Amino acid sequence: MFQKILICADGSDQALNAVRTAAEIAQKFGSEIFVVNVFSPSTVPVPFVGVPEAMVMAEADMAEYARQVQTAVEKSVAEILTAANVPYQTIREIGHPIDRIVAAAEREEADLIIMGSRGMGGWKSYLLGSVSDGVLHHAHCPVLIVR
Repeated sequence: MFQKILICADGSDQALNAVRTAAEIAQKFGSEIFVVNVFSPSTVPVPFVGVPEAMVMAEADMAEYARQVQTAVEKSVAEILTAANVPYQTIREIGHPIDRIVAAAEREEADLIIMGSRGMGGWKSYLLGSVSDGVLHHAHCPVLIVR
């Protein structure tokens, strides 16, 4: 039924719950797993907020910061999927999370996208936008949102 599953991983507890759910589904259906981790450049590390030099400094340092963040997320995902004995491939993306997740799902021809819900309330979600909501509305395949 689900031959290719794309998991969205950001290191949050909700995303790790989504990874566990995806592992169970993959075991049941023998699915191929792709784990996408998107680093959004609009997420500036705290030491650089309000620092004019941050704009100049950024590329090399930001690339290193992105690599560190993505490596940490991949490590936590690997622990879960390895323990479940589920093979997987990782995909690193940089850009707007909704766009990059939807593009990765299309490129890998995913049958299902599984992602965590941050659990934001209605007002906060309205103000900030919701990645899970955006993916749900733009994906070409079913999306399972896990709490």
